[in-house]
Amino acid sequence: MRTAPSRGLPGTGTPPEALIKEARRRQRRRRVAIGAAVVAVLGSAVGVAAGLHEPGSSHHPGAGSARQAASVPAPIPRSIGTTVLMWPAGFGSCCGPVAVDNLSTGRLTQSQQPAISVGDYQPLLTQVGRWLVYVGDGTTAIRDDLRGKPRVLGPTPFFAPSADPGHVWLFRSRDGGSIQAWQVPVAGGAPGPVVTLPAGTDLPVVRGTDAGLLLQVPQGLALWQPGGKPRPLPYSSPGGISDGFDATARLVAYGTGCSSHATAPDAAYEPNAGYDTCAMLRILDVVTGRLVSFAAPPGTAGWVPGGFNLASAISPAGQMIVAYAAARPQGQGRVRLYVLPVTGAAARPAVVPSSAADLFARTAWSAKGSWLLYQGPGGHLWAYQVTSGTVRASSTACCRYTVMVAAPTGPD
Repeated sequence: MRTAPSRGLPGTGTPPEALIKEARRRQRRRRVAIGAAVVAVLGSAVGVAAGLHEPGSSHHPGAGSARQAASVPAPIPRSIGTTVLMWPAGFGSCCGPVAVDNLSTGRLTQSQQPAISVGDYQPLLTQVGRWLVYVGDGTTAIRDDLRGKPRVLGPTPFFAPSADPGHVWLFRSRDGGSIQAWQVPVAGGAPGPVVTLPAGTDLPVVRGTDAGLLLQVPQGLALWQPGGKPRPLPYSSPGGISDGFDATARLVAYGTGCSSHATAPDAAYEPNAGYDTCAMLRILDVVTGRLVSFAAPPGTAGWVPGGFNLASAISPAGQMIVAYAAARPQGQGRVRLYVLPVTGAAARPAVVPSSAADLFARTAWSAKGSWLLYQGPGGHLWAYQVTSGTVRASSTACCRYTVMVAAPTGPD
């Protein structure tokens, strides 16, 4: 792990390495909803009602005073055609139901499906076409409109998106430390052949790509085709899965020149939380080999990776990516959101309006990819149309969730 030189912290007698290691352990647990921190932020059933409103109610930005109303953008347009699923919803103890925010109807409800299991898994949920695949009774799938009975795809909780449409990879560890993998069709059908991953591969596996499986190996991130040898990603270093931003079948976005940090003990949000910052954000096209690199914006403390299969950063069309950069002073755990062109056509990262947030805030792209959904002022859901610069807002509490995904509203 990358750490600063060992110097005792005043009044603790503990070297920074030990503190950062413990902070990162706590952050790993937080990301998969093991502690009560997420629920504490979102509140109890009574507290959440103030932010999310009663289940089944309509939600719109509050009127407030004339000054407040003037500073709040118009509501998110219903034409966005998107439903946002957020877990845990915060209703009661961890981790409870899923909050379902239908932006087309303006209704916010809660659902017992998908029944996501608590555990140290990455991912906990991924989208495969019009299906949600998640850790439930093993690897489980349900339609993204949450209708129908969930179906178990396999007994293992370890899975990853596949480059083959409608499929996911499943993984299991065998005696001796080897890892086996096979693909299954989400909608039903026979599983594919079992392959054994290269020695030294660690779980979780990132995903399947058009150039093979994206693995974490001792040297860092690597692409692997059965029968061949792992091919390291450019500039990748050990522990690279912690420095992931997002990946699709075609693109891999990851950080390099990364270092580990922890928020201050007196930080207003998530004190003593571990996180990484990266000097460079790299976007690799695994088919062409083209690599686009973005240095951290001036005045920031570096890019903050959200983690592979934990954040939705790359737009559905693969033309844009969003990433948070750490604000100074770093100990307070504040970040600012930027949007970047994947083509890297001499364009600089552009700040997303009113996007200052706390660490670990989630983002999502609307179903058609034209709007970015993120945490705006007051901890509410905001939407930004990148092409026009239009900003809209909702009163829904957002976006400090472990799982936050956007699905199309309505049938195929």
